[in-house]
Amino acid sequence: MLQVNDFLLRLSLCRGIGLVSKYRLWECAQQARCFNNIDYLIDHANVSLRSASSLKNNWTSPELDQAVALNSQEKFITIADPLYPITLKETYCPPLVLFYRGNLSLLHQPSIGVVGTRQITNYGQSALRGLLPPVIKRQIVVISGLAQGVDGFSHELALKHGGLTIGVIGTGLDQAYPRNHQVLQDEVARQGLVISEYGRGEPPVAYHFPERNIIKR
Repeated sequence: MLQVNDFLLRLSLCRGIGLVSKYRLWECAQQARCFNNIDYLIDHANVSLRSASSLKNNWTSPELDQAVALNSQEKFITIADPLYPITLKETYCPPLVLFYRGNLSLLHQPSIGVVGTRQITNYGQSALRGLLPPVIKRQIVVISGLAQGVDGFSHELALKHGGLTIGVIGTGLDQAYPRNHQVLQDEVARQGLVISEYGRGEPPVAYHFPERNIIKR
């Protein structure tokens, strides 16, 4: 029998299933304590025909086996884990799995999310230099997306002032977007925390970034 975390990892990596359907499958599996009977979940979880077909066709596929084996090498927590942030769990369709590198305890400290333009101006830099250092001094964690512009500059300020920071990325942990932020991403992981709901090899496709913004709140 699959254990809960094994089930959640496999479900999160299964192709062709929407976020809503994945969450419904998890809710059904949790309520029924059924983590190895896919036919039961398809019949009772109220998922779309497309998601049901993808689950049935892909659940035991070699491709999914390979993805699970690959991503098992990353550190991760699941929505069933006591360390999973309560505030994130209470959002609409929260991620079932969070892959991470760094200090996971930062998820449970006071934090502030910073979101802004990719084309940061001199005024934007000046504003952040004035706003963030007092926040950083109070040991409030700066959360942003490691993207170009405001995001990257916020992480740089946090690191420069010896603060705490979390990068929430829209790719697998084995990638950086933009690519020239690889060094910054590595430094955030070393001194803070980098998290993602996407498995290894996942590219920076457009719809990932609105999804990951839920975690940054």
